[in-house]
Amino acid sequence: MSPSPNLPYRIRRMEPRDIPQVARLERAVFKDPWPEMAFIQELYFNTAARYFVLQVDEHFQERRQRRTWHSRSHNEVHGYVGMRVNRGAGHISTLALHESYRGRGLGEILLITALEQAGEMGACKAALEVRVSNERAQNLYTKYNFAVTSTLRRYYRDGTDAYLMEVEPLNAAYRHLLQERREALEARIARSMVRPGHQRPEE
Repeated sequence: MSPSPNLPYRIRRMEPRDIPQVARLERAVFKDPWPEMAFIQELYFNTAARYFVLQVDEHFQERRQRRTWHSRSHNEVHGYVGMRVNRGAGHISTLALHESYRGRGLGEILLITALEQAGEMGACKAALEVRVSNERAQNLYTKYNFAVTSTLRRYYRDGTDAYLMEVEPLNAAYRHLLQERREALEARIARSMVRPGHQRPEE
């Protein structure tokens, strides 16, 4: 899961030491967050689950605005995603990204990571739930061929409805699409980022 060293982030398997940070980010992102114990259950006892964390390299800047991607330590978690696979069906259980790092393609990278993992685990399809009001997330999922298959009434604790979105088949052609999308996205991120003191000369 390690990207090119030219990229300003890395993605790795979630470890028990990450759980407190992940739980804090969960509370910051979601209106009805999972408790910390839910992540403990997933990591220790759910053999059908795979969770990944995203960490941003603190030394990179965004070339266009020259804004540092701040990180307090090399071990800080800025995003995460979970994939469960049972009987050939994948389910993205959660996907979150710190608000400071949105709009840069990192959420999309996490989505690709989960879908690639589903394929590796033998899933032939994948599903997820999304708030009916979250059009931004729906647009991203549609980009990866997810389609709404049903509406889940009062799915969230606050009474909000959710769409169930599914994609299939996760065949060789779809995995090739994921690879192409990942490579294009990584290239775009690499072009937009630069280490301080290593700017390219003006053309």
